[in-house]
Amino acid sequence: MKQYHISNDYYDLFAGGSLAFTYTVRGSTTQLPLAWPSFEINGINVSAAPEELDLQSRRFLNNKIEEITLTGAFGEGFGLSVILRVCKSTPIVRFRYVLTSGKPAKLTKTGGENITYFTCGAPADKLTEVRFSTYDSVQHAYKLTEFDAFEHEDVIMGPILAGVSGGNAFLTAYEHGSTYPDKYIGFSRITADSESSGFKLCAVKGNYWSGCPLDDEPYETVWFQFGAVKGTIDDLAKAYREFQLHYCTLNTESRKPYIFYNTWAFQERNKFYNRQNYLTSMNQERIGQEIEIAHRMGVDVFVIDTGWFEKTGDWNVNPGKFPAGMRHISRMLEERGMKLGLWFSFAAAVSSEILRRHEADKACSGGREPQPHPVWETEESFEMCPVSAYWKDFADRLIYLARTIGVRYFKWDAMSMYGCDDPGHMHGTVDASQEERRDNFSFRMGLYMSKIVDRICEAVPDAIVDMDITECDRYVGLGFLSSGKFFAVNNGPYYPCFDISVPPDQWSNIFVNPGPARTWICRRTLCYDKWIPSVLMMTHYLPDDPKSSQLVNLASLMLGQNGIWGDLPGVSDEGIDFINSVLSLYKQVRDDITEAYPVVYGEPGDVFEVHEKINRKNGKGIVCLFANLGGKYSYNISSPVLGDPLVIGDGDVKKTGSGSRIDAEFRFPGAVIVFFI
Repeated sequence: MKQYHISNDYYDLFAGGSLAFTYTVRGSTTQLPLAWPSFEINGINVSAAPEELDLQSRRFLNNKIEEITLTGAFGEGFGLSVILRVCKSTPIVRFRYVLTSGKPAKLTKTGGENITYFTCGAPADKLTEVRFSTYDSVQHAYKLTEFDAFEHEDVIMGPILAGVSGGNAFLTAYEHGSTYPDKYIGFSRITADSESSGFKLCAVKGNYWSGCPLDDEPYETVWFQFGAVKGTIDDLAKAYREFQLHYCTLNTESRKPYIFYNTWAFQERNKFYNRQNYLTSMNQERIGQEIEIAHRMGVDVFVIDTGWFEKTGDWNVNPGKFPAGMRHISRMLEERGMKLGLWFSFAAAVSSEILRRHEADKACSGGREPQPHPVWETEESFEMCPVSAYWKDFADRLIYLARTIGVRYFKWDAMSMYGCDDPGHMHGTVDASQEERRDNFSFRMGLYMSKIVDRICEAVPDAIVDMDITECDRYVGLGFLSSGKFFAVNNGPYYPCFDISVPPDQWSNIFVNPGPARTWICRRTLCYDKWIPSVLMMTHYLPDDPKSSQLVNLASLMLGQNGIWGDLPGVSDEGIDFINSVLSLYKQVRDDITEAYPVVYGEPGDVFEVHEKINRKNGKGIVCLFANLGGKYSYNISSPVLGDPLVIGDGDVKKTGSGSRIDAEFRFPGAVIVFFI
């Protein structure tokens, strides 16, 4: 059978033949074989193995990523397209399938959800599940965890399953997301034999509804990933992290280490400290003040949070709050070298024009009539279903705002995966059960969010879309990261998370004050940095005086999460100048920090904790030391470093043979920053 050959310095890949893919690590005999998918069509389990694969197209999507489309026919009247995205600079390959039918045919569920996306018979000494979406209720945030695969569960969530075989390490993965343990796609053993290293990736729920017609619309799978390297799991993680940073997405602006400021922290403070409304500070005068100070600090992207708009859905600026218009604000930012960011959700106000056009696309659950709800002291709004015709109108509205008022950063908030089972949308017809429509909505919602992001970024290449995942029930996984980035931590846990009752008018967030405690919570999310660059997990730190708090917050921010919020006019001139001086140094090495694979000693909250982010290609970067008890501490830097160090805080760096040692003295909890520029 005809095969299509693709190769680079990392692998030889053959597509087609008896297997869908045969991936061989260059200079090795180790192979990663992936079998063809199978689908239940018209009640029969069908292997989608084309007799031949023909090259339909081959094109470069940018100067790095090449897309190859292969097509073939199988069975009687069925077709399968294989869409590959490859890059010569990475061992990781992305692919997806498109299933078509030239005759009336339906996907069915005789014995439940029945799609096997691939099986892999690669021998493995050990298999590791890399789980992205465990929600930690103590820190009130998601975390990355690694487990021995299949030790405690028969179906594991991943989305990465990594293995080692001899002197090589490999992975397979899928691009979707949800909060553990709500599985939509899962890995399982090929057989019940626990000694078998073979595994398969299958649909678990919601991937389609029984009776989903193939002749009306092709069935497009999610994207999958696979690849291998010589070495260990850690070597694989380094290669995968680089893939995510440079070669996974066309929307490359989301990977750049901009410094972001967001107005929300003061909006909350104003509500609970000053007993005013959330939107009292949402006005032209206050925002103008904040812009001036953000510029003095060194901010790159200024994000105006909720309440800037007249009504949700139409997203026109509120003229009562911004009489000169939002274009006036964006010009102020542009003149100071900053970009404009704005808050959005899938809500549409009762009187909005978009709701008039999409009345039928309101999110509807359980057959109940949808009810409007207040949105942060603005007009009552309906939640809209993104898996409907509404998605394109929403995307085009954001594109219009980018082109007319200059917004370049879109913060998406309150986007739960659940809440619609309407039979008139794009996630199940009246012939599907209510449960199937609900599950298919949850499955497809993330896919449509990526469609929206990709449509925006195709029209506005320097746009960034960020999704807030600071609560449970969010689309957390590889799916959204292939298009945008995450807003990883808000204020951390609430008092009720620890069964502590607070009066209704008291601020229920715990970690909102200056000092080290908030940074313990925020730095926890850096656990993703082993596999996913921390620049994709934005978290906001506080700029408030005193200097000791600013130092520990800046040391945390510069590890890649890059967010600031707080009461900017409340920061002293000395504090503003100090923040600017540190961020000016950071900007000289932030690209190196973003590139650098993390070396971490200790954990947030430990007596002593160190984060080393040195680019091994040139020795540039940063080492940040944190202590929670006064005393003298030492740390030997593991990476080769460049030039003379620049120390912020009470520390000293000494050459020690081929390496360097940092000696730091802490009089009280805080941080020491060491730059290598």
